[in-house]
Amino acid sequence: MKTKTNRKLTKSNDRVFAGVLGGIAEYLQWNATVLRVLFVLLTIVSHGAGILVYLLLMTIMPSKPGNAGFFEQIRQAGQAGSEQSTARQSHGRKEIHNVHEEDEPHHQD
Repeated sequence: MKTKTNRKLTKSNDRVFAGVLGGIAEYLQWNATVLRVLFVLLTIVSHGAGILVYLLLMTIMPSKPGNAGFFEQIRQAGQAGSEQSTARQSHGRKEIHNVHEEDEPHHQD
């Protein structure tokens, strides 16, 4: 007899794109790679309907507590990239202050 456990369907850290299929595999206690292959085959057979289902699940499936969701990770990556470019600009170039620039004198031959 099976014992009931309080399992919750959430996105997984075992993710290729958004963790949807990894989360379903964890919930069903299947191998995630097998589920991904089945998903690709069913998507091909259904003329791409699986993509719509995946996008729907990606938006409504909750992430695990303490883990950032797909869109949150994209936002964090964008912020980290802008911080790195700001740091690169401030450290990459040196500013020279109080410089007087003159034209080179013309030589007359």
